[in-house]
Amino acid sequence: MGRPSITVVMPVYNAAAYLRSAIDSVLAQTCGDFELLLIDDGSTDGSAGVITSFNDPRIRLIVHKQNQGLVASLNEGIADAYGTCIARMDADDLMHPQRLEKQLHFMQANPGVDIVATFVDVLNADGEATGVWDTDRASVSEEEIRRTMPRTNCIAHPTVMMRASALANTRYRPEQVGSEDWDLWLRLLSQGHRIAKIPEALLKYRMHASSIMGGTKASVPLERRLLATRGRYLARAWWRPTAVAFNARVLHAQLRTVARHWKLHVLADFARAVYRVLSYSPIALLRERRTLRAALAGWNGKHLFLFPYLNRGGAEQVHMDILSTMTDAHPLVIVTGFSTDRGNEQGFTALSTLLELPRLLNHPFTRKTAERAIARKLNTFTDPVLFSSLTTTFFSLLPFLRAEVRTIWLQHAFLFQPEGNAQHRAWLAHFGRVHRYVFVSLLAKAEFEKLLFASNVPRSRFGKLLFLPNAVRSIGAVQDHEQLGVLFVGRDSPEKRLPVFVAVTQQLERAHPGKFRFTVVGPARVPSAGHVTFTGPVDDPAAMALLYAEHDVLAVTSEREGFPLVIMEAMAHGLAVLSTPVGDVPDRLRATNSIITSSTNEAATIAEMQAALLSLDADRTRLRNMKDSALEQARQEFSYDAFRERYRALLISPASSM
Repeated sequence: MGRPSITVVMPVYNAAAYLRSAIDSVLAQTCGDFELLLIDDGSTDGSAGVITSFNDPRIRLIVHKQNQGLVASLNEGIADAYGTCIARMDADDLMHPQRLEKQLHFMQANPGVDIVATFVDVLNADGEATGVWDTDRASVSEEEIRRTMPRTNCIAHPTVMMRASALANTRYRPEQVGSEDWDLWLRLLSQGHRIAKIPEALLKYRMHASSIMGGTKASVPLERRLLATRGRYLARAWWRPTAVAFNARVLHAQLRTVARHWKLHVLADFARAVYRVLSYSPIALLRERRTLRAALAGWNGKHLFLFPYLNRGGAEQVHMDILSTMTDAHPLVIVTGFSTDRGNEQGFTALSTLLELPRLLNHPFTRKTAERAIARKLNTFTDPVLFSSLTTTFFSLLPFLRAEVRTIWLQHAFLFQPEGNAQHRAWLAHFGRVHRYVFVSLLAKAEFEKLLFASNVPRSRFGKLLFLPNAVRSIGAVQDHEQLGVLFVGRDSPEKRLPVFVAVTQQLERAHPGKFRFTVVGPARVPSAGHVTFTGPVDDPAAMALLYAEHDVLAVTSEREGFPLVIMEAMAHGLAVLSTPVGDVPDRLRATNSIITSSTNEAATIAEMQAALLSLDADRTRLRNMKDSALEQARQEFSYDAFRERYRALLISPASSM
């Protein structure tokens, strides 16, 4: 064939899983005036066999006996291309059938443009569309691209078509690996070349663990990549007289990123470190270090639990319930934070060997040493298990552990936020190392799956997510009371919305004095609520059981929840539930034992809860039936025996936890 108009340059390195589809998408182009230049960069996974299985005269192949890297392959492809235009393509992506035709037509119609890109749609490893690249869609016109590029890359590399003449004296730089494309765009723009974009998604961009965006780039924080790439660019380009105005914008962006990085990370981290150095008692640090050494020397249990606090609360109660299933395995519990009320200290102590190391595991000079010591001990066992919840120490330990150490993360509540979840997104770097993610809430599990999907984690890996419902330790009986008793149980935290419950009681008391009994367990007394009994925290299970027995309805006014343990306990003692539609509550409770408000809106919650309580007080037969139904559901679904069996299987049996 004669000289083609287009050379499609496709570097290939261990891409056998997606390579055939990628090549097929190129060969199926409506524009046939191209050659496909494949560069097998030392693949060892069968990619060579996939390539040689094609018999098409438009394919040319360059083979590297050893891997030379993406930049070397790209530069070789540019140098060896026959086409007057060079189109980029990755070995795991998919071209739209009209991509080359539309880009070639654009180049012919716009002779002053040297590079034209397109939009991308993002795929995960399973080939499912997971979204778009926001920066790509926000920078469309030439002016927008030129204005955005000093701040960040806005061109999807595998979508570009470039005039070979524009690259006559320009190549990708090896020192910019991982950002070689952005560096090239900066240099070309600084030289006066024009970059345009066709506002159509003409390429499906696959994100997975081995891809550039899913692997190499994801392992380095964005701000560090921005600073490093711009810094290397400016070091070689700042002096060029023809690029002063453009490079000034690059320098301005660099200074802004430096300021933001120092403000958000360096100064904050430094201030936190200084505070800890100055405020942590050296004597207390030494005491914690000696305690850790002694405990590790004498511990032979091989089940390590990391929890943040010993406070009162539903999460801590769940942690103790899990520990109670493993007492014969002699678990070691390390508490990583400073507990405030310490309401569950005795419970944890009775169930495990308990260490509190909040200083040692947070001090900038002792944290890593302590983590390595813990990891070394865990690594000595056969089939050891690390179980944790609500503490970052878990993820800090992972790099120090042998692959044989089974790791389990317990997630309580979770809500997916497309622009948020920064901490959980960072933790996803360790997703492959965590054997199991346990959820106590079906909603939390579903929301976490949204995060995984949005982060391009294939559904085939969702199997490590488990739903293990919480349980109650004792079952009571239904009690009837002449004066209907309404109970609120919760920590004094904003999401529980005690003021909403107090507003319900105040309005009912004003309209119907003495008709109801109201009790609050946990939060401090509200002076304006003299008609409400405030018990304060109740740690004794027997005392709490008596409180449940004295009431008829549990009120949950929370703005967000998973599936509160207090609901399970109340139902196990024969209380009907009146709740906002939070977490799993609407799905796991039955209409026969609960009343769910229409929303979490404060005014609507207050009005609907008042109406519901008046209705139940007027119809005691209905109330009794609801209480009977609640107790029956608790017996069927909240059994501690089933809870114990599930956790024993998870924590002791390797086969069930891998």
